[in-house]
Amino acid sequence: MRCYLDDMCFDLIEIGENVTISYGVYFACHGKNQEHHKITIQEGAYIGMRASVIARTDIEIGKHAIIGAQTLVNKTIPANRTAVGIPCRILPDKN
Repeated sequence: MRCYLDDMCFDLIEIGENVTISYGVYFACHGKNQEHHKITIQEGAYIGMRASVIARTDIEIGKHAIIGAQTLVNKTIPANRTAVGIPCRILPDKN
């Protein structure tokens, strides 16, 4: 599916049960001269096509969260919420 999992610290990427990762998603746990940080994707999350998850701190994508296509995730996304945009913004809860 042409996804990229950070090959320098793939052991810091944790993917839960029933997670959907679409085509071309990019996961980076670090940048040049930066510490390595953990990326956790919890159960039932959905990550849209060509999204990027860039961890400058530890990042968690909560249970059943939705990440829109081409979104830049640079912070934690709570459970049952939708995030879109560059950088991501969390959409208001519909309840």
